[in-house]
Amino acid sequence: MASFPKEPVDWFELFHQQMDELFRFLFSLERKGSLGERENVPLVDIYETADEYVVEIDLPGFAVNDLNLRICYHVLVVEGVKSQEEPGGTVKYTCLERNFGRFCRAIEIPPMVDLGKVKAHYSDRGVLSVRFPKIADKTLLVREIPIE
Repeated sequence: MASFPKEPVDWFELFHQQMDELFRFLFSLERKGSLGERENVPLVDIYETADEYVVEIDLPGFAVNDLNLRICYHVLVVEGVKSQEEPGGTVKYTCLERNFGRFCRAIEIPPMVDLGKVKAHYSDRGVLSVRFPKIADKTLLVREIPIE
């Protein structure tokens, strides 16, 4: 069941995500006829358990050296480049569905995680898993600020 935002800022974030999806779709329609380099948009799963927040990204065919992972404030930024392997000789493709090229995904991370203890693992099945342990002491999330 879908959950609806309660705060105006959350509605804006939902609108922003929907607009991104719309522009990605329109961009893909524009490039349907070409068989050249296309935008590579990896699929992402995000879930949380009692102890951690987990982001899993499908990146089959990528080498670890082709990936860049960083955190900027509370945003996880995943970038990579997948080069197309050129077959020898003169080739005329009948079908080319695999995506190649550069990608960049930015994923907002909730403030309840410990950014200092983040761990990432890239499995041999092509899934990058980034695990954020949750902060045990929730009182660290809210603090009083004295007024002078």
